[in-house]
Amino acid sequence: MTSFDTTVVICAYTADRWDDLTAAVASVRDQSAPPREIIVVVDHNPELERRAAAEFVGVTVVPNAGRRGLSGARNTAVGLAKGDVIAFLDDDAEAAPDWLEQLLAGYRDRDVLAVGGSARPRWPGGRRPAKLPAGRGSVHGELDWVVGCTYTGQPTAEEPVRNLMGCNMSFRREAFTLAGPFSEDLGRIGRTPLGCEETELCIRLRQASPGARIVFRPQAVVRHRVTPERITWAYLRRRGWGEGLSKAYVSRLVGSEAALSTERDYLSRTIPAAVVREFGRLALGRTAGASGVLGLVTVVSSTAAGYLRGKAQLRPPRPRPASALAHGPIHIATVDARTAPEELPVPHRPVGHYRAAQVLVRDGDRTLDVLLLPVERGVVRLPKFATAPAPRRRPEFTRPPVSVVIPTAHRKRQAVASARAALAAGYPHIEVIVVDNLPRLPEGDDWLRGEVEALGARYVVEPRKGVSIARNTGARVASHGLIAFVDENITVEPGWFDAVTEEFAADPAVGCVTSLVLPASLETDAEVLFERLKGYSNSVRWQRIDRDTAREDPLYPLSMARYGPGSCATWRREVFEDLGGFDPLLGAGTPTMAGEDLDLFVRLAYAGGAVVHTPHAVARHIHRADWLELRERMRGYGVGLAAMLVLSVRRRPVTAFSILRRVPRGAARLASRTPELPLSDRAARSRLRQLRRDERLGLLGGAAALMRARGEGGSGRR
Repeated sequence: MTSFDTTVVICAYTADRWDDLTAAVASVRDQSAPPREIIVVVDHNPELERRAAAEFVGVTVVPNAGRRGLSGARNTAVGLAKGDVIAFLDDDAEAAPDWLEQLLAGYRDRDVLAVGGSARPRWPGGRRPAKLPAGRGSVHGELDWVVGCTYTGQPTAEEPVRNLMGCNMSFRREAFTLAGPFSEDLGRIGRTPLGCEETELCIRLRQASPGARIVFRPQAVVRHRVTPERITWAYLRRRGWGEGLSKAYVSRLVGSEAALSTERDYLSRTIPAAVVREFGRLALGRTAGASGVLGLVTVVSSTAAGYLRGKAQLRPPRPRPASALAHGPIHIATVDARTAPEELPVPHRPVGHYRAAQVLVRDGDRTLDVLLLPVERGVVRLPKFATAPAPRRRPEFTRPPVSVVIPTAHRKRQAVASARAALAAGYPHIEVIVVDNLPRLPEGDDWLRGEVEALGARYVVEPRKGVSIARNTGARVASHGLIAFVDENITVEPGWFDAVTEEFAADPAVGCVTSLVLPASLETDAEVLFERLKGYSNSVRWQRIDRDTAREDPLYPLSMARYGPGSCATWRREVFEDLGGFDPLLGAGTPTMAGEDLDLFVRLAYAGGAVVHTPHAVARHIHRADWLELRERMRGYGVGLAAMLVLSVRRRPVTAFSILRRVPRGAARLASRTPELPLSDRAARSRLRQLRRDERLGLLGGAAALMRARGEGGSGRR
């Protein structure tokens, strides 16, 4: 078992559960892995607080210092806890003697930030009611979540999950540093059956640290008492209604895609199977089958009604306090897990101050995570990091030569810096080709030529406008079998080529490798908004994308986020040439403005190819610092996406049906990718709405832009 100091938190609000609370505290005291401390938080009930403080010797008893409700009570305990792991147990649940031991065993992997266990019901009279049915011999039923217990459909062995159950869950302390506290706009208040605060926190934790894992470990067991009041028809309706309202609020906070991913599978598989089973019992003359069907229908319909009512609410809940981190300026930093200090100093700015820091966490040449952390009094408090490096998938391999193509137009000084960074990255077999796509004279730009050749790189002129044409020209003159396309405003960091070529060496079927692209600066509001809307720092997990591995994504192959940035990607020459290269009708420098990267990825997907995204290859992107430039860039994304879709349909008319089927889900995902901004910051909210309008307006102009591109001489792929 992994050794941790643990804090166990029990929240209570009524003296009616005194016997249950006493049993819960006793079960924690009897653990095979005793906790460092037990904290009982009493929710605005002074009489219960005094009684608990007098009778629970050796237990810290405190009042809820936050808003009334379970979330406020839990946040109070988190602020006081001293343990490395904070575990939560309901006041009407009893933990098995090895409960903590089993929870802590789930933390053997450093990527695990939260572990939860199963909850078994203690029914009144010791018998399961027919209205909450279960399969033969099963201790769990499909509706047991209504009474706060593990339900049919959850994993039966240790497995990563989206979220944990509130009565039996634990978190590493740093999880609250990363994600912030429980939302006090969610959670139960007294007997009101609202919830989902732990669901929202777990989703937010994954968003703050995409490399994090949340694990369900059914061996960690608690027994949850079910009162007679909780098995009445009135409570089932009220509980379902409250769950639906809560899910609607969560979807407003984190997006419906994340908030309802588990529920869709539950409704499409688990519930229909239960209904069929109960009708089968009814056909055999068992009256319990009728109660089971009615219970299923009552709870599901009440939940659906509550969700629809919640979605119709005009006022969303207040954003969490950590939402201020999405509003700049933001300090950029890199730390090594082996030598990271407990506190990272943040430099002073000439005007204003940093509210947050984006911290890239490395372990040698491996990326562990990208964190967004608050800046307090000029320092960032860093969580504890694993000291063992992530294992290499292929420690030794022959490093193949790489050609680097850097197209440039208006930002030629940035192109020189990009070429210099590529040559300084420490890779032994490399050629750098800078393609001048906006030469002052037909023979080229003398200044740029001199700077490039002084670096030992090649200078090539391509007077025909368009980044796609420039990239294709660079690929045509390249000497090597791997071609890295790096935009002029991107600089690769040391080790980038080693991490990329490692993937090609490990898997001959991979046609393209993309990398982790982080911002070079987040000083202006435009830079911060671009990062929150279109940045790539959320892709910190290694992944291989092909037809088989991407089936769970309903937008594949049209989901750009799955591939990583095409503006810093490396291709096998033969794959790139078989696809025909980038389409000259798409991309910067043409009326369509963008879309060329996704177009090439989509063609690769339809051809059965594979893309690998590696977070261990890190590059930095210079975001648009000017507000008007950012608006134009956002419009360009919309124009390019629409043009790319039209072009895809023209090439393969059969894809029209596939695209139309994905449009509603794509629009919902686009709307859900809204950064958390303080409601009080009217200027930031106004600018955010403007950027969304610009992107939507761009979508409307995509077809017309494609026609103009054809009229200007585009002739398809090279």
